[in-house]
Amino acid sequence: MFKLMKTILEIIRRLNDDGYKANFEIKNGKIISGETQREYSPEELIIEKSYRYEGDSNPDDNAGVYVLTAKSGERGILVDSYGAYADINLAKLIRSIPVREEHKDSESGVINNNVGRI
Repeated sequence: MFKLMKTILEIIRRLNDDGYKANFEIKNGKIISGETQREYSPEELIIEKSYRYEGDSNPDDNAGVYVLTAKSGERGILVDSYGAYADINLAKLIRSIPVREEHKDSESGVINNNVGRI
């Protein structure tokens, strides 16, 4: 059922094909859609899923892909490094975005991550 993804680009392409077209980014502490330039607060978004990618050849090649839906209906992704190159401010902002309940671990409340899988 799950297909192992080889690169983060494959994950992003698959999500784009599934309708997650916007590329969200963080600028000045705000979440911004690269397509519409609309600014979102964490309360206006929900994390549908998250994926963690770990590079085969370099242990520092780690990234998180967050699949987001805005209350406006805009859908997209936010990509961040994790591990040694993680952005602490981005991590704090991501933690403030609500997570769709069925994707939380019932005991810890943490997002169930998919490592290199989609």
